[in-house]
Amino acid sequence: MITQDSIILENIEIAKDIYKMTLQGDFNAQPGQFINIKLNNERLLLRRPISVYDVYEDKLVIIYRVVGSGTKELSQEKVGNTLNILGPIGSGFPLTNNKKVVIVGGGIGVPPLQLLAKNLKNKDITFVLGFRNKEAVILENELKKYGEVIVATDDGSYGFKGNVLQAIDEYKIDFDVIYACGPSKMLEFIDKKYQGYKEGYISFEERMACGMGICYGCVCKPKKLDNGMLRVCKEGPVFELGVISYE
Repeated sequence: MITQDSIILENIEIAKDIYKMTLQGDFNAQPGQFINIKLNNERLLLRRPISVYDVYEDKLVIIYRVVGSGTKELSQEKVGNTLNILGPIGSGFPLTNNKKVVIVGGGIGVPPLQLLAKNLKNKDITFVLGFRNKEAVILENELKKYGEVIVATDDGSYGFKGNVLQAIDEYKIDFDVIYACGPSKMLEFIDKKYQGYKEGYISFEERMACGMGICYGCVCKPKKLDNGMLRVCKEGPVFELGVISYE
């Protein structure tokens, strides 16, 4: 984990309130990791954690949604401006090869799945992506180069009408390993349905303060409390199925 000042090479809106930012620098991020961004507005003290969408030798790409003052500030940054970046941070997705894989994303949990798919050697990958409606759909075409993409929308305005679990059942998707990132309820349902039955890994989205495991502001309860609570920023954000307690 390093800190570096990175020049913004791109910051564009790709869907309503969804932005893609490219940062210059050598990050060497693994699938599932995130970076913590220090905003240039001194009134906004806490860094903002954003998952990594893609990484190259000399640049890193993130995709984020404007949901508050911090991400609003981030969306207004111009090309050529500099941001202080801490990262990459957290645990990444274990890479399983030569197995049938289903990759599940919900909303803004879809972007980090790009780097995962890019690093997997599997030839049999199916994506199931869930969104509120047609206007919220992102990255469908970008992920098609790695495998089949099934889109589900809550209101049925695009693709399958329903949630991602219903889509998996409806399309009778056969898989050995499941990867998922998205809203906590989606991850809970996936975890409870497939733990002990399928190999799988889920990546949590959580509010963070320090992002380094010091403040314990992003803890979650494990089923086994032998080593205490788990920090999403340190032990996570990726956990194996069956590790987290939802009680």
